[in-house]
Amino acid sequence: MESISRQLAQWVVGLSYDDLPTAVVDRAKGVTLHSLASVLLGSQTREGQQAVQLMTAEESGVAQGATIMVDGTKVTKGGAAFANAEMAMSGGKLDSFRMLTHPGTSILPGAFVAAETAAFQTPGVMIGLFCSTPMVPLSRAIPTKKAMEMLLTGRPIDAHEAERLGLVNRVVPAERLADETLALAAEIIAYSAETIAMGKQAFYRQLPLPIEAAYDVARETMTANAMTGDAQEGMSAFLEKRPPIFKH
Repeated sequence: MESISRQLAQWVVGLSYDDLPTAVVDRAKGVTLHSLASVLLGSQTREGQQAVQLMTAEESGVAQGATIMVDGTKVTKGGAAFANAEMAMSGGKLDSFRMLTHPGTSILPGAFVAAETAAFQTPGVMIGLFCSTPMVPLSRAIPTKKAMEMLLTGRPIDAHEAERLGLVNRVVPAERLADETLALAAEIIAYSAETIAMGKQAFYRQLPLPIEAAYDVARETMTANAMTGDAQEGMSAFLEKRPPIFKH
């Protein structure tokens, strides 16, 4: 008798797009966009860059293989899987909202776009398992009393309530979810990736600190940022009244 996992795999292979409910397609779009965004962010982290460098050095030069995302180098399939997974994982660690993915949402690092039909819920308490992990980002994203209510009752909130509380950046019609998310991503990645990465790291470093220490982080980041090539290019472009050409 075939295993359940093999039977499931054979059933999945036979599915077509038309077999999938709208909610499943919507979730797949959100998860795909989320994963791509995590890889983009992970490509800027030390762990992601080390994985790419290691696989490029040891697993490249193959006739048939797979491509490392963002970097574009062709390596063995195993090497590409390792590098891509490391980028996705390291980028995902910086995405505090990854535990709150629901149908009708798309996540970018630091930005959350929700369809009007989306709902947000921490339902663990309903099955005797408190949502301890989602509690961490949730309690830092919305007012404490509302976060506690969601955690203690498991009741969902709709997209507009989530926007009012600051859990999502914007709410869009369901059919516009992918387009609006990609448009937001395009707006962000048009700027210097190096500057964006430094800014995000500084934002989360200073957030829990007293204001004096937070300003110390800000000054440290501003000084380091000003020394980068992209910052020099940006300031020169501003003075010369031309669009900047960022290298990173």
